[in-house]
Amino acid sequence: MTEKKQLKRPAKDVRDYYALDSVQPFLPELGMRLIPEIAGAFGYRDIVHIADGFDMVVGDVRHEKPASIKVSEGATLKLHFRLSGTGRARLDGEERIDIPDRCCALLLHPDGINKREWFFAGQHEQSVTLLCTGKFLGSRIADIAADLPSDIRDFLRDEVQRSTQLTMPLRADMARAAASLLACELSGSLRSFYAEAKAYELLSLGLQSLIDIEAGQERRDSGLTARDIEKLHNARRILEEQFLEPPKIAELAKSVGLNEAKLMRSFKQVFGPTIFDFSQQLRMELAKKLIEATDMSVTEIALEVGYEYSSNFTTAFKRHFGITPKAARDAANL
Repeated sequence: MTEKKQLKRPAKDVRDYYALDSVQPFLPELGMRLIPEIAGAFGYRDIVHIADGFDMVVGDVRHEKPASIKVSEGATLKLHFRLSGTGRARLDGEERIDIPDRCCALLLHPDGINKREWFFAGQHEQSVTLLCTGKFLGSRIADIAADLPSDIRDFLRDEVQRSTQLTMPLRADMARAAASLLACELSGSLRSFYAEAKAYELLSLGLQSLIDIEAGQERRDSGLTARDIEKLHNARRILEEQFLEPPKIAELAKSVGLNEAKLMRSFKQVFGPTIFDFSQQLRMELAKKLIEATDMSVTEIALEVGYEYSSNFTTAFKRHFGITPKAARDAANL
C-alpha cells in the first residue's frame, strides 16, 4: 500500500478529458486524484491501489455538457457501483450498455479491446469501480469459483475469449458501502485501512450477486422464465421508488403482470428478502441517514419514514441495526 504505483500512459482521449499533467497525489500511500479539465465537467476520480491486480476508482463528477472518452485496457473484470447519474459504455464490436443510476454493472473483456464511455449533460455521477485481474481473483476465491458464471470462471483461468456485460440492481448494502467511501473524512493510514476494507467488502458483495444470478439461472430453468425475472425486477424498482408508501401486494402484482402468490414467492426466491422486508430495509436505511446527517427529532424521522408512533419506530430501528436511533446519532456525532 505504501509503494508508488506508476500508471501507464493513457490514450489521448483520456489525456484530453483529465488534467493528467497536474495530477494531484491526494495520499501517497493510496493513489492519485484525476481532475476533469474539459468544459462543463467538475469533480474528481480517485485511483486507489489496493493490492497487486486490484484497484479501485472513486468518482464524483458533475457534467454540464456531454462528453466521451476512449480507453484501451488489459483483460480486467470491472464491478461498477453507480449511486447516481446515468451513462453509457461500449466495447469495440459489442452492443452498447446503458448504465442507469443505482445499479451494479459488470464488465469483463479480453486484453486490448477499446472501450468508449459517454457522459450525459445534467448528470451527477457518484460511483465506485473495482478493477481486478484474473490472477488476483483466482488466487483468492478458488473455493467459490465453481458457483460463478462460466465467463468469470474462464477469466480466472486466463481463458477469457469474449466480453461480458451485465447490469444488476444496486443492493442497499452495496449502496451503503460505496457511499461511505465518497463520504469518508479519515486521513493518512486510517483512510488507507478504510478504503481497503470497503474495497474488499464491495468485491464480496458484487461476487455474491454474480453467484446469486448463476443460481437464478438454475431457478429459471426450473420454473421462472426470463420474462418472469424482468417482471420481478420491475416490481423491485417500483418498491425502491415508493418504499415510503409501498403499494399493496395486489396493486404491485397487477402493475407488473404477475399473480400475487407468484410475486410473493418469486420475489423472495430471486432477491432474498420478502417484499415487506425489502421495503422495510429501504425505510430503515433512509431513517439512519436522516439520524446521522440531520437535526430532525426521532419523532419527526419516524413520521418521515411512515411510523405514526416513535416508540414503534425505535423498536423497528433497534431490531434492524442493533442500536437505538439515539445511540446511532451519538455514534455519528463522535
